[in-house]
Amino acid sequence: MKAVYYEQYGNPEVLKTGTFKKPTPSDHEVIIEVGASSANPVDTYFRSGVRPVSSFPKIPHFDVAGTIVEVGKEVRTFKKGDKVWGSNIKDGTACEYVSVDPALLFPLPEHISCVDGAAIAMPFLTAHLSLFYRARLQPKETVLIYGGSGAVGHAAIQLAKYAQATVIATAGDRKKAQLAKEAGADEVILYKEKDVVKETNKLTNHHGVDVIIDMSLSENIEQNLDVIRTAGRIVSVGSPKDNTPQLPWRKLNQKNAALLGVLVLSAPYNEYRKAGEEITHLQQKRKILAHVAKTYPFLEAATAHQALEGREHEGNIVLVPDEKWSL
Repeated sequence: MKAVYYEQYGNPEVLKTGTFKKPTPSDHEVIIEVGASSANPVDTYFRSGVRPVSSFPKIPHFDVAGTIVEVGKEVRTFKKGDKVWGSNIKDGTACEYVSVDPALLFPLPEHISCVDGAAIAMPFLTAHLSLFYRARLQPKETVLIYGGSGAVGHAAIQLAKYAQATVIATAGDRKKAQLAKEAGADEVILYKEKDVVKETNKLTNHHGVDVIIDMSLSENIEQNLDVIRTAGRIVSVGSPKDNTPQLPWRKLNQKNAALLGVLVLSAPYNEYRKAGEEITHLQQKRKILAHVAKTYPFLEAATAHQALEGREHEGNIVLVPDEKWSL
């Protein structure tokens, strides 16, 4: 089979395409013919060596949507021909076929394309785990979501609104603010033009917010503690600018606030399943939408990673097979 892979850490140019042996399923696995593979920031961390991979060559990406073409003899949850989506697939999904534990997969509704299915995976799982597993968001609470036009932020807005929360989002410009509004945000703060603390206090009558979903902790931790309510919950999705930021513990303690981490790749199995099942239910009811910024053919994987790292697009970057891929 054809696959994207890398044999050493480095910039996007280390990504190549080549031929690998097609996987065969164990008794407890299924084989998916890949229809789409989504690229997320964490994929660039592994490719660049910020996070180690177990061995080389390495096929990138954790998210997939496609069609089951083979089923292990002990599998009862899916059958050949089923469309599925999933994440946490450690063998990589930027390839023609991938062998997967069906416990990581969820049914893909017929009206959802493979591109949208792959795009929904890690961003919506991250958003769901952040809001409900870690922050325990309740109806009528107020949540501040950074980066409302990005993949995770856009997903978090939709899920928080469905949960009957009030959503304040941040955005870098008016175009991004419109994307956040379209996702359902009640208010959007243009953080390059206005002070986030002042605007949040104004919007909450100085009561602050119950929950914060933060995409860059090192940049925001001080202002987070200025706007979080007593006993509020701050969930850190990441801290890409500084992985070891200084934390103002006294202010955290004074607010009796909780600082919580989240990572789909290490989430407890039962929480992963719960999140995926609820996301699938919302897909079926057409209550959530994928936020696809751009698709690239697998042969342009390096270009896709460059765009991802350069933040050239708002939303998900998805790789798909094309005619040249199978030649």
